[in-house]
Amino acid sequence: MSSKVPSHARIVIVGGGALGTSIAYHLAKAGEKDVLLLEKNVLTAGSTWHAAGLMGQLRSKVNLTRLMQYSADLCARIGAETGQDVGWKNVGSLRLAASDARWEELKRAHTAAKSYGFDMELVGPNDVKKLFPLVDTKDLRGATWIASDGHVDPYSLTHAYAKGARAGGVRIVEGVTVTGFTIRDRRITGVKTSEGEIGCEVVVNAAGLWARQLGELAGIDLPITVVEHEYFVTEKSSSVPDDLPTLRDPDANFYVKPEPGAMAIGGWEKETRAAYGLGKLPMSFGQELFPDDLERMSEVIEGAANRIPILSELGVRAVVNGPIPISADGEPVMGLAGDYENFFVACGFTSGIAASGGAGRAMANWIVEGDPGMDLWAFDLRRFGKPHGGLAYLRDSAIEAYSKYYAIAWPEEERSACRPLRRSPLYQTLTAQGAVNGVKFGWERPNYFLKAGEAKPPLETFERAPYAEVIGREHRTVREGVALVDQSSFSKFEVSGPGAFAYLQWLAAANVDRGEGAVIYTQLLNKRGGIEADLTIMRPREDVFHVVTGSAFGTRDGGWIRHHMPRDGSVSVQDVTGAYGVINLCGPLSRDVLAKVSEDDVSNAAFPYMSCRNIRVGWAPVMAARVTYVGELGWELHVPVEYMAYVYEVLKDAGAAFGIADVGYKAISSLRMEKRYLYWGADITPDDTPLEAGLGFAVSMKKGDFQGRDALVAQKERGLTRKLACFKLDEPLSVYGGEAMSVNGRVVGMTTSGDFGHSMGASLVFGYLKGDDMGLKEVEVEAFGRRSRATVVERCVYDPAGERVRM
Repeated sequence: MSSKVPSHARIVIVGGGALGTSIAYHLAKAGEKDVLLLEKNVLTAGSTWHAAGLMGQLRSKVNLTRLMQYSADLCARIGAETGQDVGWKNVGSLRLAASDARWEELKRAHTAAKSYGFDMELVGPNDVKKLFPLVDTKDLRGATWIASDGHVDPYSLTHAYAKGARAGGVRIVEGVTVTGFTIRDRRITGVKTSEGEIGCEVVVNAAGLWARQLGELAGIDLPITVVEHEYFVTEKSSSVPDDLPTLRDPDANFYVKPEPGAMAIGGWEKETRAAYGLGKLPMSFGQELFPDDLERMSEVIEGAANRIPILSELGVRAVVNGPIPISADGEPVMGLAGDYENFFVACGFTSGIAASGGAGRAMANWIVEGDPGMDLWAFDLRRFGKPHGGLAYLRDSAIEAYSKYYAIAWPEEERSACRPLRRSPLYQTLTAQGAVNGVKFGWERPNYFLKAGEAKPPLETFERAPYAEVIGREHRTVREGVALVDQSSFSKFEVSGPGAFAYLQWLAAANVDRGEGAVIYTQLLNKRGGIEADLTIMRPREDVFHVVTGSAFGTRDGGWIRHHMPRDGSVSVQDVTGAYGVINLCGPLSRDVLAKVSEDDVSNAAFPYMSCRNIRVGWAPVMAARVTYVGELGWELHVPVEYMAYVYEVLKDAGAAFGIADVGYKAISSLRMEKRYLYWGADITPDDTPLEAGLGFAVSMKKGDFQGRDALVAQKERGLTRKLACFKLDEPLSVYGGEAMSVNGRVVGMTTSGDFGHSMGASLVFGYLKGDDMGLKEVEVEAFGRRSRATVVERCVYDPAGERVRM
């Protein structure tokens, strides 16, 4: 074997860009000595060398902001630590608002920043002019100012990471191409290269532009593609001050990075191109660029020239049209790949320089400690699945995500690319009956239903009022009558085998030993007691468990179940999502409808709450579960797909006399808020325990050992330091989650969810209170610059005793 690479390394990182070298640097900081980084060309040769280097910190989630904050902090000190100047310029950043809607969005961002404890100011046009004198302030409403932002030299930063990694014992080898893997029992045991095979214990795919090809070598279609991204650098001029901040004008779709006496200007044009047609860059592609295409950037150039008039006088010194990686939704991809136990992925970063420090530390934590140290669901690879892996899908979806990079994030807006893809058997029927569909994990799902001639509410609004009549109507149908909801998109798994019960009893926090016909609501916990999954386990037969979770959580939750199950063949897991549709029959009159069409006894005595039975609906076999996410009497009917249309027709006909109506997911959101039913990924995450979230009722400490039990015992002994509370607002603010909660001007937390409760006629939010603030009875909630008093509600605002679900 060549001496260029060793025969073994505990951790092998593939990719020598900012991400790969940052991971190596942080592994060295964590004390890992046996680390090897492989780069097929030279360090920075992928997309790093031509990156603009902007360092913006504020993101929509607190943990993502923390990740970016760490990156900026590291840029400010790594030069002194390593002796490698990274060109860090702490010049601050402006984000402009040239429309009322954008100003509302920035005010929401300002509110979120306050809840994070992140320092960001709202400034007026005159302040913008002082900070960036070249700007024409015409039509400006204002801007955000983040003094701690700046920019960095990506090439130098990468070499600083590399220098720090080498100082910690990491070996970096350039000019080595990975050609394959040796795989045994869900583990990669060897990395095949152009210089020979390297035995290993962990592999990290940080291959950037070629991350997808590296995934394919392991049999995985990563949801990563490559598109062209273009910016230009102006000629130098004495009219351009040297101390300009970075600037983003999302309404005009451009950004500015200051250069000495010049400016680098780019944007996110409506029609970029996928590299080489389908977004797959050849392995032979080197440190090169695509031909200039300023015509494609005409909208960006025009918008920039209108806002910064001097651009019309400056020539173009250089044009950079280079490849950048991007995922199906435009956000990065991190985590374990597929069912592998030791193949980590960190790729798809369109803002890889800004994220590199924080992402490197999180990945090092993930590798060494078993989790990233914070909830990173927005970046987690498991948010994707089979629908997202094809090149054609990726091309169309990623180009849309790219084009909307600076678009206003309207709360009710839906993606339009790659639709419709996954369709329930009822899709055509419901669409013909007025369904306005949204999309979740590729599934078309009714958001709400319009009556004939009824106008569709506007998407481009932050207000809930335009939807109030439609959503309120459906909400009241569930509360007062009977409704049908197509929930076929639920992810569903069948767990079976002689070891299935013992395994699920250890994996779940709740007691699964409830006998045949039980329905168990439970959480699956990590070792820290954090909530990795929130789902329902149904036991239609003694040796078969039907596990049901959210539409978007199938890859994550199914992977968690498979990852921890015994290897002795005593447990098998099968994804049966596509085998069963689900119709939720709900409302106080739902038993009247079901009794009318079923030969089985569906009385409360024969079919109690939280139980499941195999019944007949008309002629069709159905697995019915008496469980609810809306807080009313009802059943989830799990129907083999070939019977779905028939079962729907039978129920609709039988329910006509009771005023039965179709209902969508927007009403479910309102209904669940009134019942304090929590949503994983917002109200509960791997950072939250069931005790903190008020889910202690779903935990069985008496049943014996289960994953996370020790952490919960320790937390009980210490006492809680934070807890989730429900608040009812005096004023009907448009709340969605992410609003600041304060007392006398002091921020005490951030809301996790928010919606309007139509039964209560009030806006509702959930949010965690900490320490001495856990005893607060009221707070002030701020949304889009407006405030309202919010009063704590014990348990929930609607039917707190839970009598209606047990009728």
